[in-house]
Amino acid sequence: MEILDDLKKFRQLDTLNMLAIEENFAVQLSDAKKIGTVADISAIRNEKFTGVAFLGMGGSGFTGDIIKSLLINECDIPVDVIKGYRLPGHVGKGWLVISLSYSGNTEETLAAVTEALKRSCEVIFISSGGNAEKIALENKKCLVKIPGGFQPRAASGYLLIPLLIILNKIGLSSIGEEEIDNAIKLIDVLAKKYNSSVPLKDNPAKQLAARIDNFLPVIYSFESEISPVAYRWKCQINENSKTPAFFNEFPELNHNETVGWDRLKNITKGFILIYFIDKDSPERINARIRITAELIRDNFADIIEINIKGKTPIEKVLSTIFLGGIASVYLALLNGVDPTPIDKINTLKTKLAEL
Repeated sequence: MEILDDLKKFRQLDTLNMLAIEENFAVQLSDAKKIGTVADISAIRNEKFTGVAFLGMGGSGFTGDIIKSLLINECDIPVDVIKGYRLPGHVGKGWLVISLSYSGNTEETLAAVTEALKRSCEVIFISSGGNAEKIALENKKCLVKIPGGFQPRAASGYLLIPLLIILNKIGLSSIGEEEIDNAIKLIDVLAKKYNSSVPLKDNPAKQLAARIDNFLPVIYSFESEISPVAYRWKCQINENSKTPAFFNEFPELNHNETVGWDRLKNITKGFILIYFIDKDSPERINARIRITAELIRDNFADIIEINIKGKTPIEKVLSTIFLGGIASVYLALLNGVDPTPIDKINTLKTKLAEL
């Protein structure tokens, strides 16, 4: 585990500075807030929408999952997240469609948003440029342009925060700038604890990576705004750490997957269970999670309980995103892996482009 305190080795492995990007999450959030505050939303012409649809894939699409989870208990209109080429038949005139493509060239998202424009939906584009910017300008639609040069998974603040501010301005979200400011302050505090200069013995993010090490993570969340963040943990471990990981959600998993742990213990002893506890959740939910963990404890090499930090939903979301992101980079570096390259995904895109 000494490598987790070897900053020279970090620099050699981390060729594109993914760790530094994660460490500077609070700075990204502050920059993103400025972008959202000055965003021109005059092109949004409908004051009362009949539904909201988020279009996006991967690290961009995750933004839609998060915002849906934050809106679902306060929004009186349907909220969809669409991850693919096809726009559902019920999305049409009167709907607000939000196109999330960090690069601006995600083919699935561009196909779906093109159909949304044909159906006379109102559209907001969130992108660093590419074809999304071109389409937005051609159709005189709201474009929120964010900085380029990041991997989409490392630009979650730029994708999330401006959109939250815009949704607040048009009356679809109650999360205002003060709540966002408080969340950024919390991230700034946590950044001092998770920084690479803080040794393993005092660093919770390094300790999490060290416990996962070469085990296969199974990540369990519960029905709340944390669930899409937990799924993001799975994706960050896949992309940054180049490690398989699996995800499921309470209470649904108690109706099927819980029984699935009855067999193959010789294999699952190479797995590690990670679950989340929110002190503000109903006690029955936390009891369900802990009872389940005890029932299947013998199937895992280790079980990790993550206590969610923060008071408000946006604080909880951002703090949990931060821990998962930086721990996944430490996990990569622990195992001698450069966290940035995603060779298999790029090869797939190249082969598809050749068709």
